[in-house]
Amino acid sequence: MAQDQFSLRMRAYDAWKADVLRTLEEFQHWLDTRELNESENDLRIYETLEALRKDRLTLAFVAEFSRGKTELINAIFFANYGQRLLPSEAGRTTMCPSELFFDRETNQAYLRLLPIETRREERSISDYKTDPLHWVSMPLDTESPEQMAEALREVVKTKLVPLKIARALGLYDESQDSQYKKTGELPEQVEIPMWRHALISFPHPLLKQGLVILDTPGLNALGNEPELTVNMLPTAQAVLFVLAADTGVTRSDLDMWEHHVQRRGGNENNKHLAIALNKIDTLWDDLKDGGAINASIESQRRKVATLLSVDGDRVFPVSAQKGLVGKIRNDDALLERSRLLALEAFLADEVLPNKLDVLRDHILKDIGGLVDDTYNLLDTRLQQTSRELENLRALRG
Repeated sequence: MAQDQFSLRMRAYDAWKADVLRTLEEFQHWLDTRELNESENDLRIYETLEALRKDRLTLAFVAEFSRGKTELINAIFFANYGQRLLPSEAGRTTMCPSELFFDRETNQAYLRLLPIETRREERSISDYKTDPLHWVSMPLDTESPEQMAEALREVVKTKLVPLKIARALGLYDESQDSQYKKTGELPEQVEIPMWRHALISFPHPLLKQGLVILDTPGLNALGNEPELTVNMLPTAQAVLFVLAADTGVTRSDLDMWEHHVQRRGGNENNKHLAIALNKIDTLWDDLKDGGAINASIESQRRKVATLLSVDGDRVFPVSAQKGLVGKIRNDDALLERSRLLALEAFLADEVLPNKLDVLRDHILKDIGGLVDDTYNLLDTRLQQTSRELENLRALRG
């Protein structure tokens, strides 16, 4: 069975951070015991240690509805649980943005949901995160897959509300309502998400090592929650934009890409971006040979690269569903055919090394200068002591 390259790299990344933390703590202790640690330097080391302890690698999944984004998250990160951890069956679409991580402070597994009614108040999601009273909290029993699956279905729940309330919450716009455009009649009730944001703390090994998965649903969700595009997406170390091979690049896909995903500055500044062309199994045809099928997939990949103005090697044709099945059943042939491993290799070989380089540069900038200053101070003291020793030796006669 092919090993999960991303998991291996995450473990190596976590081990590197632990080694750096240990070395910095030893350096701080060495300075203290030799009375070389000034308050300013001590603060600098403390801030660097805290930055390492709180370091997170955020991977954002962005897609329009029904592109198989949640299934892709299940396939890449949670296949070893032998089931779909996140609800991704047909007819169940993630309705509110979700963050998957592990809460090291509480050391607990839970689901926290922010009611959609909080949109009435002019408070950010980040502000609400510091105020647990506004969240509906549910424990997750990691020993019971059934309980977890049932609890996580809350994320996709919706409800019907009067039109007036939907407007007040900013969740209805007749210019986007196809039914209204046809009939000219406003609906009496509107279906809206029950929840505004979901926080899922789960003791998955990768999440424990500092991975944060941001699951952002649909163009409307991005438009309705500016904080997603202003704060959350720009700070993510990688953004995976998910398309579907059976629909191609639709108008709403293009709108999402141009206004919410792609950053300015051209491809050189977009190295954090990748595109997953999901559901390539819809192109598998028993009446075609492997060469014809591969040619069809390659044609789709080139079209996507042209439409989005990206290099072709940034587009990864995959089948999340077949990849998940292949991992669960230990079917290497199916996993290989799903092409999931190529996408995982990108995450392991591109995203993590870039994150490590940024963190290493930060440490070298903050601590490297302190090490040089300490070395220069010791060298000055050594030279001064040597001169004093020579003077004493000269006086001895």
